[in-house]
Amino acid sequence: MPESRKGKGRGFWLGFFLVILVLALVAVLALLKGGRQLAEQQLSQVAPPVQKLLYLVLDGRYHVVPEDARLALSLALQEQLGLMQEDQQQWLEARIDSAVDAAFAPVHDRVGDFADWYYSLTGEYLRYAHAIGGDMGEYLREKLETMVFVPAALETNLDNLFDSLNTDIAGQLQQAEGRLTGNLELLFRDYARPLGAGEPLLGDTLDLDALLAGSLAISRKDINRQLVSALAATGTGVAVAKGLGAVVVKKTLGKVAATKSFHLAASLLGKLAAKSAVKGGGVLAGAGTGAALCSPTGPGAVVCGAVGGLIAWLVVDKVAIELDEALNREGFEADIHAAIDAQQTRLKQQLLEVYGGLLAKQFSPLQEAAQDLGVSPGKRRPIDLP
Repeated sequence: MPESRKGKGRGFWLGFFLVILVLALVAVLALLKGGRQLAEQQLSQVAPPVQKLLYLVLDGRYHVVPEDARLALSLALQEQLGLMQEDQQQWLEARIDSAVDAAFAPVHDRVGDFADWYYSLTGEYLRYAHAIGGDMGEYLREKLETMVFVPAALETNLDNLFDSLNTDIAGQLQQAEGRLTGNLELLFRDYARPLGAGEPLLGDTLDLDALLAGSLAISRKDINRQLVSALAATGTGVAVAKGLGAVVVKKTLGKVAATKSFHLAASLLGKLAAKSAVKGGGVLAGAGTGAALCSPTGPGAVVCGAVGGLIAWLVVDKVAIELDEALNREGFEADIHAAIDAQQTRLKQQLLEVYGGLLAKQFSPLQEAAQDLGVSPGKRRPIDLP
């Protein structure tokens, strides 16, 4: 056989076997890839997807929250916090209302004493003296303070009110911490499970113990410090909580002094003029009667006439005061009570605003954490793990 034909034969068989080898390799690769895809598909149908877990620390114990339970736990916890905060706000309103009313009750009780003095001969003549020699309006304000506000101890009562509120609110928040811990343990029965012994931590961890302590375990001194800061922001002029009583007393006196019943300095001259017409005839008649009853001549007649005139003067004043009291005392006292009530209402609003803001501030980190429970993993605030 010629040499050229032999070479062609070897080339043919070489090409033939190369094609077979390549096709065999392609078939093997396709078989391997198809088998792997089939295995992955079967595995995905049998095994659930791996979930990212959340670990919550409560009462020193770890609890595991699956990813698909985070949103439900977040919503349930937000609801619990909302209800608890609403309860705290209702308690606060009732507590402030009763505390302020109790502080002002002795003031209201002594308004009648001031009215007794006002509708008396002594009060009448002292007002005349101050109308002539000074500011009667200021005198009445000072008299109201010494007869009503000082013996009622309003300044001291208000200072004590703050101490009492701070103590009670600190206690309420500590009780709320205990109730919330119990509520969380109930929620964990539905949305979490205890961490097993030796089970590794593979997700994010939130220390609820530290969060609750930082938000609700607050001392009376801490509350007082926040209170002073909030009061300063309201423009009450209070540098420290202990100064609130004096500020409130001053403002209450100002409200009372602004009532129409205290605008007596301007109307006093008219009041005197009306009395003078009555007194003119009364004094002359009293003097004549006194002189007739005494010795008709000599120094005795002068003395008796003077005594009679004085008695007549006092009788006219006494009758005028009693008439004024019968006509105006009820409205006079009502004006004073209304001015005091207005200051009470204003103080309640200010305290509710300040303390309500303080409560909201304490619950805010808890509300934020509850909302964060429903977000995707990786956005939690981790803690140092042991």
